[in-house]
Amino acid sequence: MYRRMKLEGVVRIPPEDMGKPLNEAVEMALRTKYEARVDRTLGAIVAILGVDSIGEGRIIAGDGAVYYDAVFDAIVFKPEMQEVVEGEVVEIVKFGAFVSIGPFDGLLHVSQITDEYMAYDEKNARLVSKDTNKFLAEGDRVRARIIAVSLNEKDPRGSKIGLTMRQTGLGKIEWLEALRRGEISEVKAEVKEQAEERAEQKAEAE
Repeated sequence: MYRRMKLEGVVRIPPEDMGKPLNEAVEMALRTKYEARVDRTLGAIVAILGVDSIGEGRIIAGDGAVYYDAVFDAIVFKPEMQEVVEGEVVEIVKFGAFVSIGPFDGLLHVSQITDEYMAYDEKNARLVSKDTNKFLAEGDRVRARIIAVSLNEKDPRGSKIGLTMRQTGLGKIEWLEALRRGEISEVKAEVKEQAEERAEQKAEAE
C-alpha cells in the first residue's frame, strides 16, 4: 500500500526561482511535477519528503531555465491485488458504494457487499438488506479486499479499483464488531421471528 521510495527525476528551475537556495527550489519543483502523479509501476506519488542529491545543472538553447537531475525520497501508494484495505464510504449509488482508500476511490459493487440482496434506498442514500436490516451509508468504515486494479496515468481520476467484502473477516466495521460480540446470530434470530410473524398474519388475513 504505502511505501517510502527513493526516486530519480529531472526538474526545470525557471529564472525567477534561481535566487532561492538550490535545494529549496529543486524540492518545490519536484513537488509541483510529481506529487499526485500516477505511474502504473509505482502507483500514486503522495508526497515528496526531501531531496537526497542534486546533479550538475544544464541549460537548453533558447530556454532561460536550468535543468537538474535529482534523487529524492517520496511516499507512494500502490493498490495491490488481493490486498485487504480499510476505508470510508464516500458515495452511495444504485450499483454500489465508492470507498476512499488512500488517494483513490475503490468501487464496492452492490453484488460484492454481502451474500444478502442489497436494495438502493434513494431517499436515505444508502444500500439496505431486507433480510437482516443491514445498511451501508456515507461515512461508514469498511474492510475490503482489492480484486481489480487499473491505474490511468493520463487521467488519475479514471483509475479503477474493484473491491469485495464477501469473504470472512471483511465487511462494514460495525458488522464485524457485532459478529465478534456474538450479536449477529441474535439479529438473524430476531429477523426470522419477525418473518414468521408476518407469515402468520398473512395466513390469518387470507
